Amino acid sequence: MIKTLLITILLSLSGMADDIYATFDVVARKEANLNLTTPGIVKRLNVDVGSRVKKGDILLEIDNDDLLAGVELARETLKKAKIEEKFARQTYDRYRQVENVIEAELMDQHTLIYQKASAASSEAKASLRYKETLLEKTRLRAPFNGVIASRDIELGDSVGGGVPLLRLISSSEVKLILNFDEKYLHSIKRGSKVRYRVDGQKSEAVGVISKVYPTVDPKSRKATAEVLTSNIAPGLFGEAYIIGN
Repeated sequence: MIKTLLITILLSLSGMADDIYATFDVVARKEANLNLTTPGIVKRLNVDVGSRVKKGDILLEIDNDDLLAGVELARETLKKAKIEEKFARQTYDRYRQVENVIEAELMDQHTLIYQKASAASSEAKASLRYKETLLEKTRLRAPFNGVIASRDIELGDSVGGGVPLLRLISSSEVKLILNFDEKYLHSIKRGSKVRYRVDGQKSEAVGVISKVYPTVDPKSRKATAEVLTSNIAPGLFGEAYIIGN
């Protein structure tokens, strides 16, 4: 009876030892420091800290009235070039139908006129694309759905190329960055289950390791793994147990 009890206790302790203790920090799955490559004065600021945005939304825009005018002019130029190309093509087609009964020089003239009109139309298209590209560089768009975590710009500020203006993080999608003793690095596998509790909360949750980092922090001697989850505020922390096999 005593022997059986001891065996049961030892097995229980052995099972407990299989769970690997870890601490974790909560970070956004995606985050980006956003900036513009074009300098200018901020004329429109559409977001603030906490604003939820969708991919492609214009977050801010610098003064670009001259570029807007350039784009409109390029569109009109393209419209005119298309009309001239269409007329030249129609004339060319008519002369092609009677090519055998007209002088070769006359046919060559209308062929050249059509080729020039076609080239002018292509050039106008390229000019419009170029000016639209310059205009787009004055607008800062959201690269993914998320929430504005910080803002380092005000309406009317002058911005230089490459200076961080906004920080965007994924709003509900987060990951737990687990840190555990390096000796368990080769014991932890992708797919291992994890029991975790955010500091200050009573309830536990269960997740699955999605990634194990192959290196160890040389200062802390800790290994690292990730657990994907959601609806936890980035910046929180807690404790976890990686469930042993």
